[in-house]
Amino acid sequence: MTTFFLTMLVLGVLVLTLQLVLGLVGVDGDDLIEDGDGGSDGLDLFTVRALSAAAAAFGLVGLVGSRAGLPAFFSLPVALVAGVVSAVAVAATLRAMKRLETDKSFDIAMTVGLPAKVYLSIPGARSGEGKVHLTAHERFMELNAVTTEGAIPSGELVTVVDTLSSDTVVVSRTSPLLEEPQ
Repeated sequence: MTTFFLTMLVLGVLVLTLQLVLGLVGVDGDDLIEDGDGGSDGLDLFTVRALSAAAAAFGLVGLVGSRAGLPAFFSLPVALVAGVVSAVAVAATLRAMKRLETDKSFDIAMTVGLPAKVYLSIPGARSGEGKVHLTAHERFMELNAVTTEGAIPSGELVTVVDTLSSDTVVVSRTSPLLEEPQ
């Protein structure tokens, strides 16, 4: 068993070291090997990084248990648990790092077509500004609003049809068929 644990440790460490060196010289692992799904929200446990970390942890814990004189029926399950925990930890870390790459910046153009609720009444025919509340890109926000129609009172549902500036939208009344039930 000692040879098996040592082999797993060496293989895991070699693959992790190779990935580190290739990353330092600018070769991304995604260019060489498809490393997991990439688009899923779950944990990618079957990536090269997760599997090599699992192999290294399995080998290390198994080797330490074997060298400490523990019987194989005890050191093998403990090593398996260590490998699984290592794979889950690496997969969770990689998922968290992928989420950091997500662009969460706000562009007012994303509000076009979204429903909004008038907070401060909007004067008609672009004669002044009111305010609307809406949710865009997982954010609740308050924006200035104008309309080309007649005045729109507070509490009425509207739809964003255009943008004027970084904080002002053009709205129109929402069709009664599209309004939220009260």
